[in-house]
Amino acid sequence: MKKQIILLSALAALAGCETLQFPMMGEVPLRPTNVKPKPVPSKGKSSEAPASFRLASSHWSDVSKIRDEATRLSYQVSQGKLTKVQAAQYLNRFRIQQVGRNSVDDSMYEVYLRSAVDSQRGEITTEQSKLYIQNALKGWQQRWKNMNGKPDNPAFTNFLMEVMRMSPLQ
Repeated sequence: MKKQIILLSALAALAGCETLQFPMMGEVPLRPTNVKPKPVPSKGKSSEAPASFRLASSHWSDVSKIRDEATRLSYQVSQGKLTKVQAAQYLNRFRIQQVGRNSVDDSMYEVYLRSAVDSQRGEITTEQSKLYIQNALKGWQQRWKNMNGKPDNPAFTNFLMEVMRMSPLQ
């Protein structure tokens, strides 16, 4: 009984925290690292077709690695070794080490983390969490078509697209 009271007290104290912060292994760049700006066409050659966008050659293997890490972390959550928020933060660190930062993945990670925090606090259900992430992904699908300076490796976002059974960004 005493152990349960201590555990419940610790959980109550942590429930008030918005997120748990872990020290980063290195300095995180402020600017995205895998964004390739589109070349600006010269004014005299308007008949030229715009350069086509291509995903990084490692993109789909990076998505697979993120999926594998997410699976490993979800097992740790199910075993009670990590909280949902801790798992989200570890997955973020993994994706930054794997593919770097970019505006699309950074934005989707913020949504993913907020969803994990709200879910862990009991403020939203699993279904609401899923809908929250899906709506953000739909927003990126719409913006992607006309986006300038698309990142060539939105692996975290495409991992989430895969989990939600949505069309990937290409």
